[in-house]
Amino acid sequence: MKSTFTYQSVYRQAITVALGILVISESALARRSSREGLNFGTSLRIMDADDRTNQTSSNDQTSRTQSAGQAFTPHIGYSFGDLNFGLVGNIENKSQKIEEKKPTTNEEVNRNSQIATKAVSLFGRFNFGKVMYMETGAGLYSQVTDTHIEYKLAGESGSFSGRSEDFKTSGVGPGYHIGGGIELAIDNGFYFTGSYIVRSFSLRDQSKSEFGEKVGSQQQRELNFGISYYN
Repeated sequence: MKSTFTYQSVYRQAITVALGILVISESALARRSSREGLNFGTSLRIMDADDRTNQTSSNDQTSRTQSAGQAFTPHIGYSFGDLNFGLVGNIENKSQKIEEKKPTTNEEVNRNSQIATKAVSLFGRFNFGKVMYMETGAGLYSQVTDTHIEYKLAGESGSFSGRSEDFKTSGVGPGYHIGGGIELAIDNGFYFTGSYIVRSFSLRDQSKSEFGEKVGSQQQRELNFGISYYN
């Protein structure tokens, strides 16, 4: 009897959720079936991670990496119905703290970084299925990283020695993004948006007036939520 009750309860919950999604979807489509005209909006992404690596028989080092940040992706475009073209920005700020320890030698390294990434891109969207879209874009990316590093070595009788250093790196280069999302009508031209974007860009040293050597490349997979408005 207990297992039968549990099965029926789960079944009823699944039916309720399915009906709820269907009603919301039908309501969204009924309010506005076409996405046309001038449109703008922004999405938000929040990041938070805490990774640890423990000491093993082959590696006497332990490490902990903590990172947190947020990114805003504002856009403005003009939709012709099936096609939407415009400009999209990406403003991302991220902090990262890395602690590395070697118990066998009493060495400790602490790295604190502040990373600021900005980008502006041309984008194109293909609207389909009433609420869905596919998006691709290309533009220019820049990134500035400020890093503070502390080296510590503990000695006998509680004594220790150490040093610190600070450095700043900056780079600029081309990049692109591709992905897709949904736009669900809320009311009065406002839409709730959700998207999955894969972003890739390369950076070259910009310490001089001209582009220098390549300093790195990055690829990000993002899940964003936000609001858009069609006028």
